[in-house]
Amino acid sequence: MRLASIAACTLAVAMVPVTPLRAAEPATASEAPITVSKSHRLASGHWMESRAILSRTGRIDVCTHTWSKSEGAGFHGAVVVFLVDEHQNRLYSTKPRSYGVNSRHLPGDDRTDSFHEEIPAELIALADGLVIQHLYQPESEFLDRLRDAKEASGYLAGILRDGAEILLLGAIP
Repeated sequence: MRLASIAACTLAVAMVPVTPLRAAEPATASEAPITVSKSHRLASGHWMESRAILSRTGRIDVCTHTWSKSEGAGFHGAVVVFLVDEHQNRLYSTKPRSYGVNSRHLPGDDRTDSFHEEIPAELIALADGLVIQHLYQPESEFLDRLRDAKEASGYLAGILRDGAEILLLGAIP
């Protein structure tokens, strides 16, 4: 399944229109795209893997694979890509993209997502690299719903208890 996700990322990136270089103009380091990948275990059984490509025309393409090997819980993770100069100073950051997956063996335990952003032209000449940052949010939607149900049941139990006391008080002459 992971190989299929990597193939999907490769296909998504391959579909980006690229202007071919002319034979008389060999590619220089400043014309070549900047490409970086990062695979990260965020917590026990929770994984994110991203690949980012910055073309020298100013488009950044990011493909992220998110999956859970955890039996107990899914999670939410986010990815942000930073454009940095030669001294690792941040020049630009993409908007954080958040993705959630369920625990292993449930539908939705694995997903692959892509996005792109246009980088301001004045920053491209200063760009020396990309840094991928994965962020972790361990709570799953299931646990949120379970917590909400617990709170609602406590509230409902309080109403029923108060109602029973009123009924009992009304029954006493």
